[in-house]
Amino acid sequence: MDRIILEVDDRSAKKWKYASQDKKERLSKSIGQLIDRSLAAEDDDFWNFIDKISSEAEANGLTEERLAILLNEE
Repeated sequence: MDRIILEVDDRSAKKWKYASQDKKERLSKSIGQLIDRSLAAEDDDFWNFIDKISSEAEANGLTEERLAILLNEE
């Protein structure tokens, strides 16, 4: 496994800092898969990627409200 650094807003960084190791591992895996899929598609730019994962997540029930709940669970 390799490490990358992503910049996020202060609120998200604070939630990440206090999240359980299990939650961090699950989110890392999901983010890694999304990045992999985006970079595999040569015609996608970053914002198309963001739009696609947002739509896909919402279609699978992951709304902004649900994400906030997940991030606040410990």
